[in-house]
Amino acid sequence: MKFNVKTLYVYKFISQCLPIYAFYTILFIERGKSVSDIALLIALWSLFTIIFEIPSGVLADRWNRRNMLAWSAVFQGLCFIIWFFSHTFFMFALGFIFWGISGAFASGTEEGLIYDNLKSDGNEEKFTQIYGKARFYATIGTVFGIGSAGVIATFVAIENIALISAAICFLNVIFALQIREKNLYSEGIDRNVSKFFDTFKEAGIFLKETKVAIVFIVFLALFANIGGFLDEFDALIINDFGLSHIWVSVILTVRFVFVAFGELVAPIVQRRVSSVKTVFLFSMLACTFLTIFSVIWDWYAILFFGFSFMIMAINEILLVNALQNKIKEEGRATVMSFYGIALDMVMICFGLVYGLLAGLLPLQYVYLVISIYGFVGGAIFYIGHKLRTI
Repeated sequence: MKFNVKTLYVYKFISQCLPIYAFYTILFIERGKSVSDIALLIALWSLFTIIFEIPSGVLADRWNRRNMLAWSAVFQGLCFIIWFFSHTFFMFALGFIFWGISGAFASGTEEGLIYDNLKSDGNEEKFTQIYGKARFYATIGTVFGIGSAGVIATFVAIENIALISAAICFLNVIFALQIREKNLYSEGIDRNVSKFFDTFKEAGIFLKETKVAIVFIVFLALFANIGGFLDEFDALIINDFGLSHIWVSVILTVRFVFVAFGELVAPIVQRRVSSVKTVFLFSMLACTFLTIFSVIWDWYAILFFGFSFMIMAINEILLVNALQNKIKEEGRATVMSFYGIALDMVMICFGLVYGLLAGLLPLQYVYLVISIYGFVGGAIFYIGHKLRTI
C-alpha cells in the first residue's frame, strides 16, 4: 500500500473547513467577553497546548500517528460543543483545553507522518511539495469554511455554527483513519528496552548538538508565525472598521486565499532560494506589506494585508522543510514538539501583549507596532546570518 496523498489532502481540507473560525471571537464578544478577555483566553489556549505538547509528541513517535490525528479531530469537536453552551470565561477556557489537546496531538504528528511516508517510498525530497500542498488544501478548507460562515450566519445564530463545526470535526475522524500509518522511529526501537523518556532525551540531544536547528525554531517561533498569531484577531479589524459581520468572512477569505497561494508556490520558491538568509529578507518584506496596511488602515488596503501573510506562509514551509531535513534517526514528532512549545510560549506572550496594547492604543497602532517588531526581527537575523558567513 503506497502513501495516498489524496487522502491526506481531503483530511487536511476538512480539518480546517470550520465556519466557527470566522466567528468565535465575535461569539465571545456577544457573550460579554472583552478584547482583553479574548487575548487571555487565547494565551491560555497556548498554555494548555504546551502542557500536552511533549507528551503527545513522544506518544506520536512511539504509538500510532494516524490514530493521534483522529483523536485530535475528536478533541477539537468537543471544544466547539462546549462553546455552544458557554457563557462564562471558565467554560470558554474549558473548551480551549480540549482544543489545546487537539493541537498538541496534531503538532509534529502530521509532519512526521508525511515525512516518514515519503521516506518509506524513497520520496523524501518531495516533502516541501507534499507538505506545502497539504497546507494549501488546509487553507482552501479554511477559505471555504469562513467564506460560507458569512452566509450561514445570516440564517442561524453564531453558537449554532459551533455545532456545525463540531460535526465536521467528527466527520474528519473517518478520513484521518484512512491515511497510511508509517512511523520509522517506532519501527526501529525496541519497546521492551527503550523507555518513554529516552525519546524525549534523544530529541533534546539533537537540538543541543544542532545549532542551526535552534536558529530555525527560534525564528519560526518569534517571527515567521506572526501571521498565525494575528489570525485569531482578524475579526476585530472589521469591528474597528465599523463594517457588518459579512466583512469578517471577506477579510479572512482574502487572508487565506493569499496564504494558500503562498503554500502552493513554496516549492517553486525553494528551488530559487540559495540561502536561509533569503528567508529573513522575505520576512522583512512581509512585515513591510503589513506596515503599509497598518498605515492606510482601511478596507481597500486589504491586498497588502494578504501579500504579507502569503510571504509568511512561504517562509514557514521553507523553514519547516529545512528543520525536517536536519532530523535523521531522532523522533520527528518529539523534535517538532519542542518547536511547538516554543511557538506556544511566544503565542502566550503575544496574546498578552496584544491584549495590553489593545487596551492602551487604537487597534491600528497595535498592528503597526507588531509589523515593526517583525521587520526588526527579520533584519536582526539577516545581519546575524550574514556576519556569521563572512
